[in-house]
Amino acid sequence: MKDLQTLRFYWLRYEVSAIEELIDSSDGIDNFVFSYYYPATDHADKPLQLVAYAHMVNAAHPDGIYSTYYDTLSDYEHKTQEICGPVILSNNVLSLTQMLELIDNPEKPDYLVLIPNVNSDRNVYYSVEAHYNDASAIGTAQKPALSGPPPKDTNPSPPAT
Repeated sequence: MKDLQTLRFYWLRYEVSAIEELIDSSDGIDNFVFSYYYPATDHADKPLQLVAYAHMVNAAHPDGIYSTYYDTLSDYEHKTQEICGPVILSNNVLSLTQMLELIDNPEKPDYLVLIPNVNSDRNVYYSVEAHYNDASAIGTAQKPALSGPPPKDTNPSPPAT
């Protein structure tokens, strides 16, 4: 039997403070765009990460423009997901509305966790969950948002609609 080629993807952590900073500094932001990132490393098997850009439409750029600044998402607890080919790696998108539904609620989360997955068309996408820091929990420094917003899925683009 032939071995299938696989790729490893980190589960990723995106701080809400960094998200708010990107929103505040991006005039006319309408979408968060996540692109794949492979850092300079001497570890050939290092999993893929993401960077987050803002897509903006404003008076100076009525057709849209991407921010020149981006956030590099950090790995979440060194968790990884291994996915067998074939897979399609394209940008993933979350609208500003979807992002605000995740972070702008009475019990604001501290960070989001992005969990890699693959859809039936073999596009890699991420499920996004809100999480809270919880120093009072014994044995852990984090807890998922149990009563917070439901997870959102990024939309691979293309074929994002």
